[in-house]
Amino acid sequence: MTLRFIDLFAGIGGMRLAFEDAGAECVLTCEINQDALTTYKANFKGNANHIYHNDILTLTKDIVPPHNILVAGFPCQPYSIAGLRKGLKDERGGDVFLAILRILRERSPDAFLLENVKGMLNHEKGETFAFMLKSIADCGYVLTHKVLNSMDYSNVPQNRERVFVVGFRDVTKLGEFKFPSEVKLTKTIHDCLETTQVSKEFYYDDRYDCFAEIQKSINSRDTIYQWRRQYVRENKSNACPTLTANMGTGGHNVPLLKDDFGIRKLTPRETANFQGFPKSFKLPKLANSKLYHQFGNSVTVPLITKIAKQIVKVL
Repeated sequence: MTLRFIDLFAGIGGMRLAFEDAGAECVLTCEINQDALTTYKANFKGNANHIYHNDILTLTKDIVPPHNILVAGFPCQPYSIAGLRKGLKDERGGDVFLAILRILRERSPDAFLLENVKGMLNHEKGETFAFMLKSIADCGYVLTHKVLNSMDYSNVPQNRERVFVVGFRDVTKLGEFKFPSEVKLTKTIHDCLETTQVSKEFYYDDRYDCFAEIQKSINSRDTIYQWRRQYVRENKSNACPTLTANMGTGGHNVPLLKDDFGIRKLTPRETANFQGFPKSFKLPKLANSKLYHQFGNSVTVPLITKIAKQIVKVL
């Protein structure tokens, strides 16, 4: 029997890639951002069992098909250290979590995977996260959670910590589930970078007010730096810093590197590489700013694949 899953807050489909690789079938995709859906639909073919829906807040029981696994990388802004930190008091942040609970109660899938930023654990001194876990348990699930870093658990050279919550309706299944073990990071940033000169639009020069500071501070070709509006931050981990949805917006969090031709930003394809997307993943003709946003908002696919395969194996 093929296990079926629903892909909530689907973004560009990182979770779907992982669960399909694990042998499961996607029967519903819910994503509100039309640009993200453009990228998603460029990479996934529809089938007779699949439904698209726009907004989880209008996703009622009669729309949601029967499924075995609920998958949701739900919005992080209300819980992020960098965000407003309003938690469940944030109108949409609270409402979307309640929508997830509603689907768990009404459709009772066998298992779920939720993903969010590490900062969610400490919001309101841990009270928000404790409330969320209790609310999920009250829907009839036993659950476990763990913080995993992409560079430590999936051999992808990006320093990206996320908390993953996995739950099962059957307590015996939880006992069989194991989060991935740590693996040695053997890949470097060079495994994710273009090997030839990229378009001139990605390079910095004296047209930029910050160029003198950037030129002075960026000297290693084995490091990805970040421009933090007023200064250059050097990353000591020999991995890419956490890709964010706002990288490049207003000159903040821009990943920078030095190559044979100058100092430049990452290309959108390189951000896909640092999230572990396959080379075959299509990037549609959208503004670079939108593509940066999409990959910064997405997940590290090889890490999710490890978790997905464990969930599928247990079920």
